[in-house]
Amino acid sequence: MVNAWRRFAGCAVLTACGVAALAQPGALNEDVSRAIGKRKLGEARVGISVRDADNGVVLADFRGSEPLTPASNMKLLTSGAALLVLTPEFAFRTEVILDGDRLIVRGAGDPALADPELLSRMSPKLTVGDVLTVVTGAVVKAGVTGVREIIVDDRVFDRQFVHPSWPTEKLDRGYSAEVAGLNFHANVIEVFPRPSQDGAGSPPLFSIQPEAPWLRIDNRARTVLDGKNTVWLSRDPQANRFVLRGEVRNASQVGVEVTVHNPPEFFGQLLADQLSRAGVRIAGGASSTEGGPRGVRVAQDGEILTGGRVLAAVSTPISEALHRCNSDSANLYAECFLKRIGQAVTKEPGSWSNGGAVLRMVLSQRLGAQVGAGVTIADGSGLSRDNAVAPGTLARWLEVVAKESAARDTFTNSLAKPGEGTLKKRFGGVKLKNDLYAKSGFINGVRTLSGYLVDPESGRRIAFSVMVNDIKTDVQTAAALDLHEEVVKIADEWLAKKTTGTKQGG
Repeated sequence: MVNAWRRFAGCAVLTACGVAALAQPGALNEDVSRAIGKRKLGEARVGISVRDADNGVVLADFRGSEPLTPASNMKLLTSGAALLVLTPEFAFRTEVILDGDRLIVRGAGDPALADPELLSRMSPKLTVGDVLTVVTGAVVKAGVTGVREIIVDDRVFDRQFVHPSWPTEKLDRGYSAEVAGLNFHANVIEVFPRPSQDGAGSPPLFSIQPEAPWLRIDNRARTVLDGKNTVWLSRDPQANRFVLRGEVRNASQVGVEVTVHNPPEFFGQLLADQLSRAGVRIAGGASSTEGGPRGVRVAQDGEILTGGRVLAAVSTPISEALHRCNSDSANLYAECFLKRIGQAVTKEPGSWSNGGAVLRMVLSQRLGAQVGAGVTIADGSGLSRDNAVAPGTLARWLEVVAKESAARDTFTNSLAKPGEGTLKKRFGGVKLKNDLYAKSGFINGVRTLSGYLVDPESGRRIAFSVMVNDIKTDVQTAAALDLHEEVVKIADEWLAKKTTGTKQGG
């Protein structure tokens, strides 16, 4: 099989080279340069790389070797490396284990466990309560009537939940959720406010998902008779203490989201609460208004927790997690991928440190030591401004992953197409002749877009990366987004002409 693949790959490369004989490296440089010049980008820095992913020919390069802040385009490096290191057959697996009179929940770093977005896409839709009911039901069905304690073993990752370079003022927002070896409900709670019957000025009522009646929420919001809902939540960075502020005019159908602190412990408390409601006694005691249900703890360093009987297990295929990571640009997923490859290779708890080292190792192996050394890796999602990668590196990386037969389709299909994911409002008026799969990137001052154009018949593809940094104004933002689409159109026209020529030539 391996030799057959090598022979096939050799034929494919020869065919591609023949088709591209008239195209010299940089064939699209003039078109790309004109596209840049037409836009009011001011002092913004631009880097562009466009490559024929079948043969590695450089079609356009504009400062392609200059490291820039990638924003969420960092996810392309992280998710691609995860696919290569963990393999396309990998699945996160979270287990609930009965060991004597102890209940152990062993985390796998799965970011998808009860993810509210995934639950909403199921048919019929599920709630986080449904998930907890299933887990609790498995315990009750096993004949368990009481346990001494619940231990959450989250040691697949370290307990540095927050990256030090993430903006501290945004740590209560869903895209900055803490990263743990046991994640649940995307590590957020949702509050659904509704106006009080006591009239204007009175504190609104609210419900919480997941249900956690012990949480401390300081309700400083007020009911209003006119206007619209302007309510929001903030959290103490070191504890699960929240403040609800703003105005509530109508009952909210969409939850107001805020992150939770220490997700493993929080999940253990949720499970203990549900088990108690189902009649399972927790020796540690009943619910506490201050600290939640007792009898819950996280595993200690060096503690041996082996054996026992698996009562329930939840698995998430890597393909599903990749799609949330790339198409939806879910930061938690990228960070879990980074930490998980660190754990897989080093056999130590996954961390930003060892995950970053493994990512650099993979880049060095596939792109060369010099390229690996030239990438600055802070986190896996691109939320940190300390990341730096050249557009040429991103385009080459996309080319490398596309040549991995086992990983190519899974990786490509994880990217957004126009009209879906983070490209839902992009390329609406652009008619492309080829299929576009891409990853957008956005933090303040940064707009990036990288991905593939793929001929649907031949499978021939272009890899591209368009990165714009140091954007200062709304006009420059619009110009950067226009430039993304113009470069894609230029590459699309080139690919369409080349594949049309191939088809006509037989």
